[in-house]
Amino acid sequence: MLVVLRQGIEAFRSEVERRMPQQMLERASEEELVQKEWERRDYLGVHPQKQPGLSLVGLHIPVGRVQASDMFELARLADEYGSGELRLTVEQNVIIPNVDNARVEALLDEPLLKERFSPEPSLLMKGLVACTGNQFCGQAIIETKARAMKVTEEVEKRVALGRPVRMHWTGCPNSCGQVQVADIGFMGCMTRDAEGKVCEGADIYLGGRIGSDSHLGDLHKKAVPCKDLVPVVVDILVDHFGAVRREREEDEEEEQQQQLGGN
Repeated sequence: MLVVLRQGIEAFRSEVERRMPQQMLERASEEELVQKEWERRDYLGVHPQKQPGLSLVGLHIPVGRVQASDMFELARLADEYGSGELRLTVEQNVIIPNVDNARVEALLDEPLLKERFSPEPSLLMKGLVACTGNQFCGQAIIETKARAMKVTEEVEKRVALGRPVRMHWTGCPNSCGQVQVADIGFMGCMTRDAEGKVCEGADIYLGGRIGSDSHLGDLHKKAVPCKDLVPVVVDILVDHFGAVRREREEDEEEEQQQQLGGN
């Protein structure tokens, strides 16, 4: 770097060219060869592959928790319907590739997909990620996986969403759950509740993005007791992500029905 700063880029380039076998170095293209704007793909569900007649099936694994019996069953499904291959994703989900299109419906009817690992999860569940948490990690400050599921289930009872929202949980500042790149991130901490008692809590981050327009989330609220998270998340979804409270949605539906009845 110092040589470049002292000599300038053209002088440095000429010296590099002189030492090349062909004594020539191609110039960079004047056109942009890499597509910088791209839309993040959704791989959950059934998607056609480039290979004719084959599809991949993305399965949602709630907070990435898989038991040994689940893995045996996933392996069986991969052997029976695909090519014996399973692909794991950074969002803690599983893809079964190379499924013959004629067998997709049979795969979707399998009990494991009907009862546990749905290809079509709800909008909040599909973007839910959680680190191991203090159940199995000595560095985690709080329990994450079960709590992430419980909070999300309760929030879904209170709001309706029109688009996916990615929520990530991490049990400590090491951020294995990558809370800073989530739409809503929860970083575990210890705090005090309304009565002054020490309890598990979370710092909340907002606005993380991945892809061509990547951005790290900003700290929105510090040290919220975990038992108080549900109403806080509901407010965030309504204020920042266009969610509608269930009671309001029900009132609007009732009003529409009354108008239709009047007509």
